[in-house]
Order: sequence, then structure tokens, then C-alpha cells
Amino acid sequence: MNHYLPSLLHYLATILFLIILLNTSLDAATDRSRYRKAARNLPNSRGKGKSQTKERSSKPNIVVILTDDQDVMLGSMDVMNKTRRILADGGATFTNAFVTTPMCCPSRSTILTGLHTHNHEVYTNNEHCGSLSWRRGPETRTFATYLQREDYRTGYFGKYLNTYNGTYIPPGWMEWVGLIRNSRFYNYSVYRNGNKITHGNSYHDDYLTDLIANDSMTFFKLSKQVYPTRPVAVVLSMPAPHGPEDAAPQYQHMFDGVMTHRTATWNVAPNPDKHWIFQYTGKMTTQMMAFTDVLQRKRLQTLLSVDDAVEKIYNLLKDMDELDNTYILFTSDHGYHAGQFGLVKGKSMPYEFDVRVPFYIRGPNIPGGTVIPNIVLNVDIAPTILDMAGISHRDVMDGKSVLKLVYNANATRSRSGNGRKRRLWRDTFLIERGQQRKTNEERSNYLPKDKRMQEECAKPEYESPCKPDQLKECILDTDGTLRFRKCRVPKVRKERKRKKKRRCQCNRSQLSKKEKKSQRKFLRDHVSQDGYKPRFMRDEREVNETAMAIQGVDPDVELADGPVRNAVVIDPKCQISRNGRVVCEDEIFASPQAWMEHRQFLSKQIESLKDNINRLKEIREYVVDKKTKETKSLHM
Repeated sequence: MNHYLPSLLHYLATILFLIILLNTSLDAATDRSRYRKAARNLPNSRGKGKSQTKERSSKPNIVVILTDDQDVMLGSMDVMNKTRRILADGGATFTNAFVTTPMCCPSRSTILTGLHTHNHEVYTNNEHCGSLSWRRGPETRTFATYLQREDYRTGYFGKYLNTYNGTYIPPGWMEWVGLIRNSRFYNYSVYRNGNKITHGNSYHDDYLTDLIANDSMTFFKLSKQVYPTRPVAVVLSMPAPHGPEDAAPQYQHMFDGVMTHRTATWNVAPNPDKHWIFQYTGKMTTQMMAFTDVLQRKRLQTLLSVDDAVEKIYNLLKDMDELDNTYILFTSDHGYHAGQFGLVKGKSMPYEFDVRVPFYIRGPNIPGGTVIPNIVLNVDIAPTILDMAGISHRDVMDGKSVLKLVYNANATRSRSGNGRKRRLWRDTFLIERGQQRKTNEERSNYLPKDKRMQEECAKPEYESPCKPDQLKECILDTDGTLRFRKCRVPKVRKERKRKKKRRCQCNRSQLSKKEKKSQRKFLRDHVSQDGYKPRFMRDEREVNETAMAIQGVDPDVELADGPVRNAVVIDPKCQISRNGRVVCEDEIFASPQAWMEHRQFLSKQIESLKDNINRLKEIREYVVDKKTKETKSLHM
């Protein structure tokens, strides 16, 4: 018994220790719960007490602010003090942000889908921009469609794509106020949830930048009031600083004499070391240089309204206690140039002033004043938004989330100081412009020619047979393929038939008494005479001689093939003999002008004869139809 006593005491001591440890843990958990409840009842930072926890979504809200044509290199962000204070000082600044295609529609398509231009195939502002292939393919896979599936309340306000015509609401958006066509500040139309609304030129009612800000704030506020536990994702797509650069009235006096656009490359031209357009672009004239100064001033003025909108959104989130649960992303679709390398204005060039854009993110747990030097692209925006919402985007997008750069900035460099390998991030990127040389079979949403012809031939304007006033018809060719053919039906045939049924609309009252008296005298003196007999031409000789006399041809002139009286007279300067030989006067070929005039005369004669043939055909059809009806009536 004594032998087992030490072991028993050891086991009892161990059990006693575990019991004490468990009781301590339970007491600590109870204390933490008590502390949480007490903290909820403490006054908040604004001095307002809360008796209970506010209902809020478990997922963060997302606000995307997208400007149009905003640069970095020309100093546009220097005037947006409110935006820099709220987003740069209160969040992360990406100092090397670029777009892969510096054009509106391709870049916006990339922002929406997270795909490179060669994958969504919107190459320019015209080619495939808002096309049927875009609507059937990439548009069904924008970040909005993924957010909506995750119970987000989504809203889009402002410019969409350049060719958007306001006939549909793109998938994924619950609230839709899309600008029809390109950016404008006044006198525009929007497609608001299925209704087209036209705006005028009143600043208080129609200024588009303020309208976008106010409508988006209303949508956010109402969404949180009705659905407090659902997250909200909203896009504010501003028209500024895109043309026509209409600033708000209160800012139209600002920035007189600002020259921030006159960078080191301003008016440096020509440039033989660059691609062809810069090789042939010379220095700007004095008028052009003055224009770039005015343009820069007006562009900066429009951005002040965007600066105000950012502050409005910030204050709304703060007042609704949603600021610490909301990501705010600010960027532009591409940059801009105003005199760089001698180009007066525009974008779309593969140079830093056109591809570099502002890029800021503020959100939960992002330290204020963070600076990220890594290369980020517009192709990263959609994956970043999905990452904010906790949605996986693997294998559906080309870009990658930039949140990893914000939350783990020290681990994003390719190598550390001691040479140890770190997580890799990109150090190069692709810039695209225009259609790539790619075979039709390689395109994911490309329709072959036969399929496209089937779609076109299904349209009413190409039905066969042709209808009056129809231009083309779709027919099946001998090889079994579809093709277009010009309609041969005369466009005015029905009008001519109707004209035959009409009575003469002559206004005889316009004849004066003197004219009527003169006509009656002529008829009495000539037509009413007893010896008057009408003269009829009967034989071929008389017909030919009369025609030749009218056209100034001597009927007794002999040709090598026989007398001209046996020729068919069609042209006053050319004749065709019975054996088919053509004889023309030399003056037709005396000069190019004479030849061209006679050729035009022949073309008119041909058209006239065609009209006569068509009339004869109508008469023949009428005669045949009438005879057929009479025959049927006799048999009956």
C-alpha cells in the first residue's frame, strides 16, 4: 500500500490543478463579457450614449469613386485637398497606379470585369464597346454580379460606357442611374431604373457631379434604413474632368494662372525617337499653348465638385457610424495630356501622362498615411472589390487583390535587405491599344461569319422578297451561303400607280384672260379649219427620216455598211448600223470633258429607257390581268 501512495498523491495534485485552471478561465471569460456590455453602454466618440448594439452588416460596405480622364502627372490631385485629407491621410496611397489601356471604354470594361483588353475584347471606344458580344459575355461577369449573389445592395450612378444607349440595366445592379452616351454636365439624359429622364441646364437641378453624389447618398441611406444588416456597394462614376469641362458656378473663377500642366515634356517636339505620330508632331503654336492653359484651368475647376462629393460621402458614413465598416476606393479610368510632346489634348498614348492614375483606398484596419510603391493596375480593381467582400475570384479575373499590399506592406517586395526571398509582386505590365492580331477561332465570344449573317438576315429590314423602299435583301447564294443583294424593286412604283388614278390637279384659274383668248384664237384658226388633217408617219423610211431630221442627221449620207436610213438611231452623235457597227462623231473624243459629258448623257438616256420599260411592263400586266378576268367571266 505504501508503495502506491506517492503515485496516488501525484494524480490527485494534477486533477486539483486542472480544476483550479478551469475555474480561472471561466471567471476570466465572464469578466470579458461583462466588460463588453459595459463598453457598449459607454458614450461614443461623438458623445452619444448607446443603450444597445447597433444592427450592422457583417460584411463591409464598398464605395467606388471613379473620375473620367483624371491625370496625376499634370497635378490634378494637388487641388483636391479634401480628398487627399480623407483618403491619403486616412488610408493608403498607391504611388504607382496605371491603366492597361488609356481609353475610356476599354479601361472601364477592365475595371468592371478585372480582365485585360484582349480578353474582354473592347479594344476602342467604338469597337465592341457595349456590343452584343460584350452584353452576352463579359458584362454578365462584372464584380457587381458577384456582389449581388452575396446579398450586397448594389448601385451605379453616372457614366457607364461611351456607347451606352439607355435601353437596358446591366446585370448585377439593383439601383441604376446610368448616363446615356458620353460625359456631360448639363443637357444630358440618364436611364433611371427603367425610365429615361432628360435634364436641362440648371445648376441646382441638373449638374451631373452633384446629382451623382446626392443620388448615391440617398441610396446608401435608404438601404441602411430598410436593410440594416445588408452591406451596400455603390459606384460613383463622375464626369469630371472630362470635356466639356463645365465647372460649377462657384468655382469658375479659380486657378487663374495655374501652369502645373507644363511638365518637362510639355511642347517638346518633334520626337524622332518615338513612334510615328510624335515624329511628325511639331511644336505648338502660340494659340495652341494658350488653349492648353485654359483647358487645364477648366479641368481643375470641375474637380472641385468631385472633392466636395468625397467629403459628403465621408460625412454621411461618419454620421451613420458606418465609416469604420466601409472601404472607399478612388481612381480614374486613365490619365491625360495637354501639350505633352506637342499633342494639344487627349489620351490613348502609351506614355506615363496617359497611363498613370490616382489610386487611394481607405477602409477597416488600413493605417492612415500608408504609401504603397508597388505597381497596381485597373485590372486589379475588380478582384480587390471582391476581396473586400470576402469573395473568391480565382480563375475568373486577370488581376489580383491589392489588399495584401496594404495589410502586409513589408512582405510585398521581391527581396529583403539580407537577400531572403519574399512574396513576389509584378514589376512590369502590359499596355494595349487597338485590336490585337488574333485569329477568329481564338476569340472566346467571337461569332463566325455564317452565324453573324444568320443574325443579320433575321432582321426585318433584310427580309426576302424585297418590299417597297427596302434597300437590301438577304438571299441564299449558289454555294449555300447567305449574302446581301440590292433590292431591284422601284421605290416609287406604287406612287406611280396612285398617280394614274388621280385626276388632274391643274389650276386653270391661273391663266389670265388674255392667255385664254389667245389659245381660243389659235384653236379656231388652226385646228377647227375644214382643211385641217392630222399627219401620221406610217412606214419605216418615214420614221427613220423624221427621227434623223429631229436629231440633225442627213438621211441621204451613205456609210460603208450601207445607207444610214437602215440604222437604228439612239444617240444624236452615235449610230448603230443593222450589222451592229457603232459610228460616232469625232468631237466626242476631242477632250476628256467632252467624253465625260457624253458619257453622262448616255447614262441619263439609259435610266430614262429603263423607266419607259417599267411602264410598258405595268401596262402589259394590266392588259393580261384584264384579259384573264374577262375570259374567266365568259367561262362562268
